[in-house]
Amino acid sequence: MQDAPGRDIRSTAAATVVHAEAPKAEVARGLTVSVEALFWAGLVTASGALRLVHIGSPPLTVDEGQRAFDATRVAGGDVPQTWRGDLAEAATSYLFRVFGETELLARLLPALAGVALVGLLWLARPYVGRIGALVAGALLAFSPLFVLYSRSVMAFSLGSFVAILIVVSLFGYLQNPRSAIAFPLIVGLALAALTDAVATLVALAVVVFVVFEGVFFSNAEVRQAWRAFRRSPLQWVTALIVLAAAIQFGITRFGTSLERLDLPGLKLFWEMFDTPRDSRPPEYHFALLLAYDWPVLLGGTAGFVFVAMRFLRQRRESTAFQRFLLLWTVAASLVLALTTRREAGQLLILLLPLALLTGRFAEELTGRADWAAAGRLWLAGVAIAAAAGAAAVLMTEWSSGSADGAERLTLIASVAIGLALVVIVLARARAGAIPVLAVVVALGATVFVVHSTLGVAFSNGAEFAVDLRLTPRAAQLRATVDKLARERGGTIVVDADLSDELGWTLRDSPVVFGGPTDRASAVVSRPDANPAGFVARDEVWRVAEGWYPGEVLAPRRLWRWLLYREPYSDVSAVDVRIFVRTI
Repeated sequence: MQDAPGRDIRSTAAATVVHAEAPKAEVARGLTVSVEALFWAGLVTASGALRLVHIGSPPLTVDEGQRAFDATRVAGGDVPQTWRGDLAEAATSYLFRVFGETELLARLLPALAGVALVGLLWLARPYVGRIGALVAGALLAFSPLFVLYSRSVMAFSLGSFVAILIVVSLFGYLQNPRSAIAFPLIVGLALAALTDAVATLVALAVVVFVVFEGVFFSNAEVRQAWRAFRRSPLQWVTALIVLAAAIQFGITRFGTSLERLDLPGLKLFWEMFDTPRDSRPPEYHFALLLAYDWPVLLGGTAGFVFVAMRFLRQRRESTAFQRFLLLWTVAASLVLALTTRREAGQLLILLLPLALLTGRFAEELTGRADWAAAGRLWLAGVAIAAAAGAAAVLMTEWSSGSADGAERLTLIASVAIGLALVVIVLARARAGAIPVLAVVVALGATVFVVHSTLGVAFSNGAEFAVDLRLTPRAAQLRATVDKLARERGGTIVVDADLSDELGWTLRDSPVVFGGPTDRASAVVSRPDANPAGFVARDEVWRVAEGWYPGEVLAPRRLWRWLLYREPYSDVSAVDVRIFVRTI
């Protein structure tokens, strides 16, 4: 396996003291701070701010509420039928048992895993390159979908961390098969089957990769690492102990349940292919990639093509890590194409290898680019960026509905001028044009990613990457139900079909979900329920809202949503009403 060529990011002295009194000036060696380390520190800090600031303030989604409510019930000693017991859910239930149930604690572990994921990419520098690892880390730190699911109760963030842990440990072990590196690899592979679909797919890809590299590619490092593993009792005994512990933890759902003899991560993976197929449109995943993470999709596709062409033309020059990225990306694409129960979080399965491929492509581009020739084309780059900026401003006017005919023609002219400049620059100076165009695309992607990520993290706007989200009215309904229980006494029955939407909100309220209503003092149900012996109150409570665009490929409407995060089609909602006893 060949290491990726690294960029020389030099160190700068933070404290250098020169003693002029001495006959010969002596330089005292002080603390040195690497510029690269500063970049990584800033990246991890920004990642933490995006994931941890105000983490408890946005309302939970209905899916988050269901997982958090299940963890609450398990913390109280009751195991519901919907309990999955994966690593994130089980750990959250233990946090609830110790510290109590809050939105902040429900989201804390995924957020910390998202921050740790970015920092872990520091260890991928020998395989992706120094610049490449920074690019991959930046893409994952500011990815709207990664930020969204790092601030979520769902399991995908923790699985992404376990996936990167497995990959970094695997290639570290292939380079240097020591026990210190074998242990995190063994733990990561064992946890994969207990975590979620993201980690499970990576574990399966690693097994296939090791077999193919050792058998078909005769990879000397793979064979040497396998021999070192077999000859080290400490390593294979540790593997057996960790595997046995993982199976025990999986079957017992980390000590919370003994009702199923399966592993939660594998179960979550296979549930993606359950039948019948869901009702989401065929372009669901692709639309989410375009709307949220097109920079990763674009860069990753370019990186995949580059690495695949190298593999096909010069197989010996491709590294084992590059071949693994190809296998990982193909496997992730096939899984998403065959999935019958689709969720936005499943895209993290594909975004991880695409981000690493983008970093690999950026490393190759910066190393091979003719920067002297590119410097002579800076005016063309400025002109292309100006045309793109003008088109963005005019697109904003058009999306607001206030653009006249002249402004629409100007929009078309701006796009045409920008494309013409790109063609001319490529035709005249291809060697210098590619880095110039890459810089222009990177600037546009940076503006998009920063705007979208801040919107996802802090604006509470309409996001079709999540399903129904609880509204502030749900908390007001809880206060009304508690007041009603104090005034009327008796039992308040909530429709069992509303347990997903209201279970978390009413977890501390004196209510029961489902059951007979003959002794109930009030019933909470759908507005048109009309239970016998009860009269409906006038007020209707909208407790959850969700939105999916009716037209995904509608440029004007989609652009307006990108700017303002406002829905441009019908909003799905869950409404409830309180019914009080009349007799």
